[in-house]
Amino acid sequence: MKLSKQSLILATIVPLIFGLIIFINFKAAIDILDPLEGSTHLIYNQLIIIGIFSFLALTVYWCVMMYLIYLLQENLTTLDSNLDKAADIGAKHLSESKSLLNQVISILKRYESSQ
Repeated sequence: MKLSKQSLILATIVPLIFGLIIFINFKAAIDILDPLEGSTHLIYNQLIIIGIFSFLALTVYWCVMMYLIYLLQENLTTLDSNLDKAADIGAKHLSESKSLLNQVISILKRYESSQ
């Protein structure tokens, strides 16, 4: 099954939007906990940095995976066309070799019958 470019773009963008929503909810949750002066208050800045870098890392990973899927599809298309060409060439060689073998057999039969 080959995915169209539009479906690949959607498969790239939709999870990124969900990831952004998750990050916004994460930030809202630690914003609620920050004024309570608990342990979250002590590491608030680190949590924001971890959230941002996690989102960016997953974004890069997901975009690379979608690009690799696109490249695999393109390579499969190229491979299919090249295999069709090779199969045609192979069939042509087989038919030529069959005719050559038939010629050799006919020559051998004539040679045996003349002796």
